[in-house]
Amino acid sequence: MSFGRTSCTKYLIHNHYITSPLSAEEAAFPLAYIITLHKEFDTFERLFRAIYMPQNVYCIHVDRKATAKFKQDVEKLLNCFPNAFLASKMELVVYAGISRLQADLNCMKDLLESGVRWKYLLNTCGQDFPLKTNKEIVQYLKRFKGKNITPGRLPPAHIIRRTKYIHREQIYSFASFMLWTFVRKAPPPHNLIIYFGSAYIAVTRDFTEFVLRDQRAIDLLAWSKDTYSPDEHFWVTLNSIPGTSLSLEVIGIIRTGLYSGQDCIPNSPIAPSFNVTSLECEDVTVRFLAYGCLCCLAKGLSLRTGPLTVMNFSQENSLQVASASKQQEGGPPAPSCVICELSTTEDLALNLDLTTTRTTEHNCRSEYLVHNHYITSPLSAEEAAFPLAYIITLHKEFDTFERLFRAIYMPQNVYCVHVDEKAAAQFKKDVETFLNCFPNAFLASKNEPVIYAGISRLQADLNCMKDLLESGVRWKYLLNMCGQDFPLKTNKEIVRHLKGYKGKNLTPGVLPPAHVISRTKYIHKEHIGTDSSYMKKTNELKQSPPHNLTIYFGSAYIAVTKPFVEFILNNQRAIDLLKWSKDTYSPDEHYWVTLNRIPDVPGSMPNASWEGNLRAIKWSDNESSHGGCHGHYVRGICIYGTGDLKWLLKSSSMFANKFELKTYPLTVECLELSLRERALNQSETQSRRCMGSTAGSIQAGGCELLAL
Repeated sequence: MSFGRTSCTKYLIHNHYITSPLSAEEAAFPLAYIITLHKEFDTFERLFRAIYMPQNVYCIHVDRKATAKFKQDVEKLLNCFPNAFLASKMELVVYAGISRLQADLNCMKDLLESGVRWKYLLNTCGQDFPLKTNKEIVQYLKRFKGKNITPGRLPPAHIIRRTKYIHREQIYSFASFMLWTFVRKAPPPHNLIIYFGSAYIAVTRDFTEFVLRDQRAIDLLAWSKDTYSPDEHFWVTLNSIPGTSLSLEVIGIIRTGLYSGQDCIPNSPIAPSFNVTSLECEDVTVRFLAYGCLCCLAKGLSLRTGPLTVMNFSQENSLQVASASKQQEGGPPAPSCVICELSTTEDLALNLDLTTTRTTEHNCRSEYLVHNHYITSPLSAEEAAFPLAYIITLHKEFDTFERLFRAIYMPQNVYCVHVDEKAAAQFKKDVETFLNCFPNAFLASKNEPVIYAGISRLQADLNCMKDLLESGVRWKYLLNMCGQDFPLKTNKEIVRHLKGYKGKNLTPGVLPPAHVISRTKYIHKEHIGTDSSYMKKTNELKQSPPHNLTIYFGSAYIAVTKPFVEFILNNQRAIDLLKWSKDTYSPDEHYWVTLNRIPDVPGSMPNASWEGNLRAIKWSDNESSHGGCHGHYVRGICIYGTGDLKWLLKSSSMFANKFELKTYPLTVECLELSLRERALNQSETQSRRCMGSTAGSIQAGGCELLAL
């Protein structure tokens, strides 16, 4: 198609374009259109003719990945129209990525600078087509009297992950897609409530200026860059802020007791409305539900029916209530419900995040466990008959722990979690709330203030051992872990590995090398200060070990049988060795292995060495054997980066140490995906719904690229 001035005139005539406004009403109400394209010029040409009016203005965004011929054809067509132009900046658009939203924003900026005083802006794609005439569209929009149309509501359950977890645009020569990670996002800026809705909108000029210039919109855009399909929450979220052109009230029902799935369905016969008198209460939490309403849960509230109630949660959890009535003239009575405004972000639980909400059996099972793809039934009879017990010791990084827990979780196993007594109060609360979701997981009955290399670290394991013996689960082996470990084998592979030892305990270790002897030769003391805590060596010699025991040196991480655990807690030799070890350095690195070298101890291995394949660790002084650390070293141990994946995936060890989710998220993500794929392939059940097939396959492909 070759356009010049003459050919443009012929083109407009021969293709029957409308070249003057068809009514004064339409002339006085110009519209702005955004059209995003990447293919099918003929379809676009027909769409453009259908919506074209000379009083309107049109910005066309062409995907940078489009063919050169397509871009050239679009540009030539637009040269025929003084009120149509290409976007000043083109994006490389990834489906469901921020680039799609940015394409609209680029055109919005251009349309504001176009000089046309348009009234409403509408965005379309090249495969849309109008069902109404321009006049019908104008008259329809005028009825909204300057309100924006951004259809949407609070996010349904299956949508929450889009803004709860980080997503990344992946652009390759053969394909582009969004990679869903398991890294949690920070809360939205300005305490914004995230809605879910249509990517296609009809908004005013004032709203467009707000979107491009207001700090809340700018910050929301920055926050949205790593979400999935941000154009499906960006417009509706901003349009739901009170004070913008259209303000949507967040309404809901206040009820006593625990949440049940039907409590907050609007207009339901089981969702009556309540008014609350001013009172003091405790343990108030707020949950935003997929049903488009707000549910306020509190203990001990006295409820009665009444008019619309405005409720304010103070920092002291005091409820101040002011009654009001709203009724449209000539319309039905306004619904009685509550609008909750929270004065502190701690009280606000967005996107069904269980780290900040009160956990109940219902919402754990219906929301968290399902959406986070926990395995909720044994995957084989072999695994069901061989339950394991886990100890996990923690002091920080909840997100890393959450990922570890999901990776090792099986419903037939049992889990004791020890949280350092020195940990932050919020961290402790998050862990406790999280564990309430699982009937086979619990906090240690006694928490220790753990000092690195001190007896407190060993005592933390012993506290959990006692609790696990009392758990009622007939577990076969106990494994201890820290919050920065991660499995390299599936539960089935771990079970088979342990069964191969036929009831023997795995406590890797040897007689102490020369540089280690001082740890048990001299007295060490725990120093607990306000700024730091550490072990301090003295020059005072220790007495000989009790019962003429030979002290060994080995791993703090073990896999031991139930009879061995009973021996540790009840046998006098073990009790005396524990007492003797209280003033040694890193006693967990000699305690387990020393006891397991005693010939008459249950499951002992007197002649064992470092066998067992418990942990894969890259030590800084042993790079010749492992090829170096592709992350960074901390205390001589590698924090694994993505470059370490190949080495990890080839390892014969059951677990690896150490990982930091925030620093190297893809390392953890790829390992978890590899594990889950193997676990499902090994499954003897139909529980393959544990990981969404689409997301799983996409991520597995992305991880494969990183690992190889």
